[in-house]
Amino acid sequence: MTSPVSTDLTGLAGLALALAALPLAIPAVRRLPPFRRALLLATVAAIVLVPFGPLPWAAYVRGVTGDLSITTLVLCGGAILRSIAGRPKADEPPQLWGLTLIAVAALALYPMALGVGRFDPYRLGYGSPWFVGGLLAVALAAWQFRRPEIAGSLALATLAWTLDWYESTNLWDYLLDPLVSFYALGAVTRSGFGRLGRAGRRAPPAARV
Repeated sequence: MTSPVSTDLTGLAGLALALAALPLAIPAVRRLPPFRRALLLATVAAIVLVPFGPLPWAAYVRGVTGDLSITTLVLCGGAILRSIAGRPKADEPPQLWGLTLIAVAALALYPMALGVGRFDPYRLGYGSPWFVGGLLAVALAAWQFRRPEIAGSLALATLAWTLDWYESTNLWDYLLDPLVSFYALGAVTRSGFGRLGRAGRRAPPAARV
């Protein structure tokens, strides 16, 4: 089990990583040369860790959001790495398969956990071998179909849960959080409407009637 100090440090580091990725949503930032973009993101990460009063800026954000899931950190880290490599695409879903899986899991988890239906899937996260085995099967399938970001996120989340990396003892909290759930739902919805719009523009006039 990790100590409260290490839990706080990793929680703050995760918030700093996520806040550093936020500027990638700004078109002007994405147009910067890779080196200047990396320097800007590193500066943002450093600033949010600077104390403001008794706590750093990131601590106040953490008080609202809680610890971010491992999935969120993987997405943010991937966006930053692509940006440094000169391929920033924060305005497009970078891995739609993974985001679709997150959206489906969020739609299955949160309504039922709030009392919709008699089954509460959140209880599975306390160590159900069927749940852990199911995640292993999904990770293996993702690896087989060349979706390493999905396999990696599931593996890292399960490993962090096994090590009690966060204060929570529920595996779901390592896999999902409200922020990544809303992001995934928005990205999948946007992609779906975009595809419908493109299909409508390509359809012949007779087919549109």
